Amino acid sequence: MSSQPCYHCGDEIIGNSIVYQEKEFCCTGCKGVYQLLSENNLGNFYQMESQPGTKPSAENAHKYNFLDVESIRAKFIEFEDGDLTRINLHLPSIHCSSCIYLLENISKIEPNIVSCQVNFGKREASIVYHGAKLPLSQLAILLDRIGYVPNFGSRGNTAKIEDRQYLYKLGIAGFAFGSIMLWSFPEYLGIKDDFEEFRTFTSYLSFAISIPVLLYSAQDYFISAFKALRYKSLNLDVPITIGIIALYTQSAFTIFSGGGPGYMDSFAGFIFFLLIGKWFQSKTYRMLSFERDYTSYFPLAITRILSEKEEIVEIEQLKEGDTIVLRNDEVLPCDSYLLSDEAKIDYSFVTGESNPITKKKGDFIYAGGRLEGYRVELRVEKESNRSQLTRMWDEVKSEKEETTGLNYQNKLSFYFLAALLVVAGISAIAWAFIDSTQITRIVVSILIVACPCALALSGPFTFGNIMRLLGRKGLYLKNVGVIERLNQTTDIVFDKTGTLTFGNAQNVEYVGDELSKEDKQILYALSSSSTHPMSRMISGFLNKDADLTSVFIENFEETKGKGISGTFEGKEYKLGSADFCGTPKEISEETASYTSFDGKIGRFIISTALRPGIGDLLRRLGNYQLHVISGDSQKDKEKLAALFPSNSEMHFEYSPKQKLEYIQNLQSQNKSVIMVGDGLNDAGALAKADVGIAVSEDVFRFTPSSDAIIVADKLSQLDNLLKTSSFSKTVIIVCMVFSITYNVIGLSFAVTGNLSPLVAAILMPISSITVVFLSTFMAVFRK
Repeated sequence: MSSQPCYHCGDEIIGNSIVYQEKEFCCTGCKGVYQLLSENNLGNFYQMESQPGTKPSAENAHKYNFLDVESIRAKFIEFEDGDLTRINLHLPSIHCSSCIYLLENISKIEPNIVSCQVNFGKREASIVYHGAKLPLSQLAILLDRIGYVPNFGSRGNTAKIEDRQYLYKLGIAGFAFGSIMLWSFPEYLGIKDDFEEFRTFTSYLSFAISIPVLLYSAQDYFISAFKALRYKSLNLDVPITIGIIALYTQSAFTIFSGGGPGYMDSFAGFIFFLLIGKWFQSKTYRMLSFERDYTSYFPLAITRILSEKEEIVEIEQLKEGDTIVLRNDEVLPCDSYLLSDEAKIDYSFVTGESNPITKKKGDFIYAGGRLEGYRVELRVEKESNRSQLTRMWDEVKSEKEETTGLNYQNKLSFYFLAALLVVAGISAIAWAFIDSTQITRIVVSILIVACPCALALSGPFTFGNIMRLLGRKGLYLKNVGVIERLNQTTDIVFDKTGTLTFGNAQNVEYVGDELSKEDKQILYALSSSSTHPMSRMISGFLNKDADLTSVFIENFEETKGKGISGTFEGKEYKLGSADFCGTPKEISEETASYTSFDGKIGRFIISTALRPGIGDLLRRLGNYQLHVISGDSQKDKEKLAALFPSNSEMHFEYSPKQKLEYIQNLQSQNKSVIMVGDGLNDAGALAKADVGIAVSEDVFRFTPSSDAIIVADKLSQLDNLLKTSSFSKTVIIVCMVFSITYNVIGLSFAVTGNLSPLVAAILMPISSITVVFLSTFMAVFRK
């Protein structure tokens, strides 16, 4: 018989333990998982927390055979290309940071798993693996074996069952509370001595009806507190559980010693109001779910062909059978079939693997694939899943540090709970000398009324509401961690073309050898396949006077920062910088895109205009150090210098690599940098900046490297958007002041014996709900 808990899962070892490498385990399953992890150099799993594992179920080789049926398997697959497969699984057993560590390093155990990213809040894991080598059933068995049993059932039905069980618990607690109060009526009137036999009977009856309240209605608090203590941690349920046990024990002792019903009515009411507060808080979370709202505000668009004309529509308007156009570097928003002869698709956005896959006419292409090369047409097979795209965007790996503000609040909550237990202990000692009969009531009131929830909730709700508010105003953030980095900004770096300036067909002039209609068609096909702002202007210029039909360009290639090229009937066509096209630069100060083909040379002169309101914006951004880095000539330098503050820095003719190095140099000076660019040539700089904001003209540039996307016509309001983000600090401070004030007042009443456990149980959830509404009201209704 061992006195030590299981080294893997922490459960009590019943009977003889299983010893392996001087460590004791409760079963062969836990020992097997430990052996598996240690053999694959994942021993750090056990150093992160004490007994971090979960007990694996008995292995059953046939348990997941249903996943080998293709029609069933297809329901769970998000992406598949014959080699790599992506699936998003619900793993309810995820419970701590060590679980995340183990799952995100599972490829060390199974080499056929490419990557695994965990969403702790949703208990989900997004797994990319070699589907041809590792059947889904074997993947499920592996997860089951290490203690993370996948849930392949309907999550909606699971949620309904959980809600139903919760209402049962609430109903039992409410019935017990009402019944005990009714039976205790003589106690309230002070006539208890006249009904001694009835009082004794109802006291035992109260005890009987309180048993299901303790064992069923309150069980979630016991389980949560036990898990926290098992991992040497504290959560809100620890003091609540101590209060429940103290109140119930005192009441049971009073009943069996003939002293009446004790505090059994307060106990039942305490559980009842706790459950009401928990239910209301859960409903509030769902109602204010900023992730759902954020997704619905995210305005992705795509080009659709209707009656042989192109139009830009939001992806929600796409229907099965619609024909859509995808240009180079654009992301496919929905599952589709390829109508063009050939396409190269980069699925790195989905799988993390950057090798493009060649697709032929009629092939099925999954949502999330990014086109590399010449524009193609596709037929929509399934309506767009916007939330899947935004989840993929959020999963893009970044070297940037995540926000630490929320971690500080979690630590503060931990210390708050530790201090609360100390206050309760000191109060118990003090009241032992004043009136020992009041100790239980006072200690329970202290443990219940003091609530760190407001501290823990203020950050997530404030950041979530600010994120949603920014989305309404045209700035869409990848996640709430971006808000804190926005608030730390010292420098803002702007790209020029497509960011500070914009243009259309009216701002383009062609100079050079005369272009035939066929030449225009080929250049139109070349330029319309690119999403670069200058290419879009040129394609509009070529097509403004005549309806040009797009011809097929072979060997299309876009070299970022230089230009685009392709061949037609064996002739090479180039469009881009003078060096790229191999032509002399005519006027160094002009912004132009050169072209060369079949002995002809020319250039498209671009006369861009500043976006409306940019001058006023730059003046309002005087609190930041401003920079301009552009790949264009210095033609507009004097115009920009007149608008920017005198201490601003401007650099032109910068390559994408130089832009990235410029951002790195600023960061090496301990500066926090926002990079605002068009998302194509600026991709490296956007990814490196503390916050990369991609400017989207038609809102169909879905840029994985950016942290935020801003609608182009909202750029002039960037200062107001940054102020809105900064306002989150004010909201959090107000919420924390409220929380501290509430706790000081509540504790003062409880310590002095002027607060009953029942009233404390009512006040505790009200404080949390108040903070939720306070943060929401201040964020949403801010002018």
